[in-house]
Amino acid sequence: MELRIKISDAEFAEIESRSKAAGFPTVTAYGRSLLFPEHNYEPKWAEVKAYISKLEPDEVFQIRDALPNPPSLFGKWAYDQRAELGIEPAGKDRQNTNKWRKIKG
Repeated sequence: MELRIKISDAEFAEIESRSKAAGFPTVTAYGRSLLFPEHNYEPKWAEVKAYISKLEPDEVFQIRDALPNPPSLFGKWAYDQRAELGIEPAGKDRQNTNKWRKIKG
């Protein structure tokens, strides 16, 4: 199911600013956390980001290396934040799970 609301550009800018300040990769993730606080993935995503920050350049990893059984949306979040996280796609494994490479320290 999809939920749509109409907001002004200024309202979106405010929500986007709050989303980034709270550490969410997307406005959608931020909105979902506000609507469903019981599904707040922010602490788990912070664990993944901390794991990535400790990796050496050129090290290849998967999100599940940082967090066993991560929500599937973490792959999308990693893709959306790849520049900020300093990572790039590095192919897929036999199970078709994304692999990532750390590109900066």
